[in-house]
Amino acid sequence: MQDPQISVTEDGPYVMEGRVEIVSAEGNVVSTEGKGFLCRCGGSQNKPFCDGTHKKNGFSGTESADRGPISERRDAYAGNGITIYDDRSVCAHSAECTDRLPSVWKLETEPWIDPEGAGADPIAAAVRRCPSGALTYALGDDPATVEEDLEPGVRASKDGPYHVRGGIQVTSSEGGDYEPRNRQTLCRCGASKNKPFCDGTHWHIGFKDPA
Repeated sequence: MQDPQISVTEDGPYVMEGRVEIVSAEGNVVSTEGKGFLCRCGGSQNKPFCDGTHKKNGFSGTESADRGPISERRDAYAGNGITIYDDRSVCAHSAECTDRLPSVWKLETEPWIDPEGAGADPIAAAVRRCPSGALTYALGDDPATVEEDLEPGVRASKDGPYHVRGGIQVTSSEGGDYEPRNRQTLCRCGASKNKPFCDGTHWHIGFKDPA
């Protein structure tokens, strides 16, 4: 079985290939291996799978996300024994950081990250909760990012993006690769301005899964 890979198709679904557990927004495992076509226009009546609605609803899947090195986009905030890396370009605005540790991640404040607002352990725990991988961290004097060993998997979050874990390679519709990340969020509402990645637009348009 090939390594897991997600291919973005032009104005169409994501093609998921390889041995990967796919979980629906209801928490059900709907696939574990082979090839699956995942909706990204937001309109399928068979979520998380594509049902061809993108051909009828005028969906434009044009990709605009930066394919350059993450190291050139991120900002570094050095604290006591920990450095927080922040790549705003892929933030899905899940609020895991600001809700869990507001002493470190401060809304409407510049700089918005205070790496000395908490100890290294709670900061690391909060960073690991960031589904998009916009936040990562390094420990001590070693600049290398620290990541959990996550099994490849795809979960459709309730009323939100796909949470992609385990370093699954995402390939654009033009054939170029996005730099792999241990945690990623892919748009499934169809309205992100940073396709294929989520930018939080699902909140603003009121995207909902079936009740």
